[in-house]
Amino acid sequence: MQIWNMWKGSFKRIFGRVVKDMSEHTGLSEGDFGILDRLVQFGNGKLRQQESADSMDWDKSRLSHHLTRMEKRGLVVRKPLDTDRGVEVIITSAGKTALDEALPIVSKAIRKYFLDQLTDQDMESITRLAERTKTGPSSSCEDPSA
Repeated sequence: MQIWNMWKGSFKRIFGRVVKDMSEHTGLSEGDFGILDRLVQFGNGKLRQQESADSMDWDKSRLSHHLTRMEKRGLVVRKPLDTDRGVEVIITSAGKTALDEALPIVSKAIRKYFLDQLTDQDMESITRLAERTKTGPSSSCEDPSA
């Protein structure tokens, strides 16, 4: 449990610093950035609302409330789909500008708070761990003290 708690604490501290730098410089929240980034990366600027919720691992209600706030700020628009029940979320030009301004800040913060702290050996170990845990066994551990 000690190593697990160290891992979680380290991630939370680093992630918190990255989000703080981004928010202070852009006014975007973690959720704003996550939604805008996914719209561009996964949907070329637009995604079905349910796809956005799934990619964020958010329930439909949470995403809907967040999108309402983002719409009021002019970052996204929603429109009903013509051919199907559902709603499409579309990044606006203001949303794209906000994302474009946030990306270098996020990259710089990730470098400052994480990557610059790592040795080449650390990076190799993290890469191996990420690959192994991505494809590793999905069953639960039998020994919770491990």
